[in-house]
Amino acid sequence: MSALTKIEFERDTNCIEISLFAQCRALINEGMANEIDALLERTRGVNSQAELDKIQLIKEVALGSKALIN
Repeated sequence: MSALTKIEFERDTNCIEISLFAQCRALINEGMANEIDALLERTRGVNSQAELDKIQLIKEVALGSKALIN
């Protein structure tokens, strides 16, 4: 479990309350950026399309940065 997720989990035992952005950031930090698509699909309809688009863009930047480093 990433440090960010762990801290939020310890603050609020209801894991569902962790923001979508925080969950995506934790996935990126753990090297699991490809899992974001599944997370976005599950939250479609709950979150605004603008927020989902921002998360998708962040994922693409993270994957692009990783490709440049490798």
